[in-house]
Amino acid sequence: MTQDPADRNVYRSRKFEALGRLTSGITHEINTPIQYIGQNLEFLAQACQTLLQAYRLAHAVLNGAATARALDPAALQAWREQDRQIDLAWFEREIPAAIRESQVGLAKARKIALAVKDVTHPSLHEVAPADLNQALDTVQTITRHAWKDVATVRLELAPDLPRVVCCRDEIDQVLINLVVNAAQALQQRSARAGAALGTIVLATRAAGDHVEISVQDDGPGMPPEVQARLFTPGFTTKPAGQGTGQGLALARTIIQDRHHGSLSFTSEPGKGTTFLIRLPIAPPPGTDTPAGGGPPPATEGPRSAATPADGSRTSQP
Repeated sequence: MTQDPADRNVYRSRKFEALGRLTSGITHEINTPIQYIGQNLEFLAQACQTLLQAYRLAHAVLNGAATARALDPAALQAWREQDRQIDLAWFEREIPAAIRESQVGLAKARKIALAVKDVTHPSLHEVAPADLNQALDTVQTITRHAWKDVATVRLELAPDLPRVVCCRDEIDQVLINLVVNAAQALQQRSARAGAALGTIVLATRAAGDHVEISVQDDGPGMPPEVQARLFTPGFTTKPAGQGTGQGLALARTIIQDRHHGSLSFTSEPGKGTTFLIRLPIAPPPGTDTPAGGGPPPATEGPRSAATPADGSRTSQP
């Protein structure tokens, strides 16, 4: 694929516009662990002061006894009063718990930060062999705010998946669109029925000289009349102002026209929807890498969902 710098800059700005729609959710995901890390650090600082004060008093008692070969009644009384204020068993339980919780929070914040770095890295704008397992893992993290209240997400990633020559930036855009749509489909089901959490499965598998990615949800599915128009530019089932109807049309352009692959779906009302992406591991002989010229428009997307293959890790909300 050949793009002049102006085209590339336009596409990059549109990509960041799409990411901007995810910003508030990503900020919330990072802010939550930061909040309880801050609370834990405040508790640990207070606990440290209390225990150090008790240690100093005990040290004064023991040091005085060693020097004068007798206990200083005043120092002993001060230590006893301090000791009565300390619930040692509680400290023994809560201090390690606060440290563990903070470590978990730091790991979550770090994972989100690395995912944001991954999905915005300048190298992703270039055509190069890409790890699509990593792409799915990153997209799962980036979109967590969209699905955490309505679904668990399971990764079924094929081991030793071949790298695919593609523009990772564009593939990420398609995957984000599909996962957010899946979450919105499950949100519709939950709002109507107050149902339990749904499931979104993100899967990869090698298929000869292609790699397949599937995005599956167990949401309400789509009626035939919606399925018939799903890839029509401008078609959306979302309320006015919540969607442009360009997301899936753009996704098909990226996968089929620009990467020589295919994007298909199956959907059954009441059972869910599966989207299947097939990408050649390398571009067909005699074609550009990937096909097409200028950048596609910014992502958004109609409703509905997505389905899987195998491998497996589950993310809880």
